[in-house]
Amino acid sequence: MLRNSKLSDYFIKKIIQCFCIDIPARKAALLLGKNRNTINRWYGIFRQVIYRHQTALKDKLLGRVEVDESYFGAKRHRGYHGKLKRGCGTLKQPVFGVFERDGRVYTEIVPDCKRLTLQAV
Repeated sequence: MLRNSKLSDYFIKKIIQCFCIDIPARKAALLLGKNRNTINRWYGIFRQVIYRHQTALKDKLLGRVEVDESYFGAKRHRGYHGKLKRGCGTLKQPVFGVFERDGRVYTEIVPDCKRLTLQAV
């Protein structure tokens, strides 16, 4: 599967299965009998491959698209005793998304939701 790997194709496929069904690296390491750091390294490789693939697809969005921004994060932060806010004033992470009519979705984490930042995406 990958050339310079000491792991067999069987183990790499098992790691991919654990990654796809959202098993944490610590638990996957226990299930497969490998070191947690090895599983973490492979999970990182998978995330990099997914990121490269998604950024390559970003340029191929054509036709009518819908754009939206959302905020992801916890409802409240520990130790923060302020009034709960909604939207831009929160401590949540803004995410910008593009949805194409045929079902493809592209999302990107942005530092802020200002016009210049979103136009660059």
